[in-house]
Amino acid sequence: RAAVDMNILGPRTITIDFLTELPTVGNWEFRPTVASMQVHPGRLYQTEFFAHNLMGQDTTAQAVPNIAPGKAAMFFRKTECFCFTPQKFAAGEQRPMVVRFVVDPALPRSMDRITLS
Repeated sequence: RAAVDMNILGPRTITIDFLTELPTVGNWEFRPTVASMQVHPGRLYQTEFFAHNLMGQDTTAQAVPNIAPGKAAMFFRKTECFCFTPQKFAAGEQRPMVVRFVVDPALPRSMDRITLS
């Protein structure tokens, strides 16, 4: 069996899909600004989600992130996320919400797609 030079094959890429699920209580517009990204493990990336309070009153909300497949969660590291703390929104307020993340290079080779919702 011949050795394979990883530099010839190029760096590994992982597809990150972004989804949102709206709460059953309240009235929100909440969506990712991009549906997916191609990332290289070990590099820092940033994406945004857009949030708009449509409830007609001031409120506080907190996102609860989910990573799929579940086995990938330990390899997906958020360095900054609006999900870390409750977010206050004035009535009608809308704004981008930042997530910075790194996919650990130790992610098993069998995983080439991760979903953050």
